Amino acid sequence: MKGIGIETYGDETTLTLVHVPTEPVGPNDLLITIKASGVNPVDWKVREGYLKESFPYKLPLILGWDAAGKVAAVGTDVTEFQVGDNVFFRPEMEKQGTYADEIVVPANLVAPMPLYMTYVEAASLPLVGLTVWQALVEVGNVQAGDRVLILAGSGGIGSFAIQLAKALGAHVTTTTSAKNIDFVKELGADQVIAYDQESIRDSGLEFDFMLDTLGGSSFEEALYCMKLNATVATIFGGPDEVRPDSINKIEAERQLNIKYVFTRPDGENMNHIRKLVESQKIRPIVGEVYPMTVDGVRRAHLSNQTGRTRGKIVLSRED
Repeated sequence: MKGIGIETYGDETTLTLVHVPTEPVGPNDLLITIKASGVNPVDWKVREGYLKESFPYKLPLILGWDAAGKVAAVGTDVTEFQVGDNVFFRPEMEKQGTYADEIVVPANLVAPMPLYMTYVEAASLPLVGLTVWQALVEVGNVQAGDRVLILAGSGGIGSFAIQLAKALGAHVTTTTSAKNIDFVKELGADQVIAYDQESIRDSGLEFDFMLDTLGGSSFEEALYCMKLNATVATIFGGPDEVRPDSINKIEAERQLNIKYVFTRPDGENMNHIRKLVESQKIRPIVGEVYPMTVDGVRRAHLSNQTGRTRGKIVLSRED
């Protein structure tokens, strides 16, 4: 594998060209030529070393865990894919990533790319799609008529979550800045709270389910709007994070079910996402595209770290 990653932890200047051996293709694996890779906060958090205890990588490490590409070789026991198929996937976080020319991935983590979609569009979907599906469907069991709150609706996860919640028949409220109100309404949001104009806590609204992508004071304020026994899925922090006493107090008072979601790769889930896209219930939101070069990755990481990007950032290897 040739790609872009790190030989030591640090800021964006540590990003460099990395060469590591490509894994052999096992009987249940696919060798995939990568055409585009999504960029996510977990990428630069790994780069900075924030997750080195959870994922004790052996450096050098190619970053990125979100991609689309073309099948170049098929394991002997794989029957559902063949050479030349276009696919999209989230590989295993414990291994080398997708800012690369190729990667070996278990076939059960991969799905056919949605029809009539570019590699860049498809690469924007796996990690956010899996995160949102696992949060709303598996944790939240969101049903038609539920009142759903999505924090940060204009971001990569939020923009997908609005669309999935609407596809499930929910009434969707989201938070965003005033400049993004029209954008999130176009995605399907029924109600918008502009955080730079009003407080969600003062809205008087109540919700059955919340997806939190922010943590901190925004998360704490929103908890006051949850109904008794409501479910909350958060991607902020981690399963072993010690929550502030103030949040524990609200959780106890409202008897909330707060669950941390760390996205797992899952080919079956990927197929659910593919079908939603093909039925035009969800569309990819690509905010920025950079070349898959050292400079391109550096610029993509700096943009992602602002927390102000609309939709997803994607790296492209297409000519």
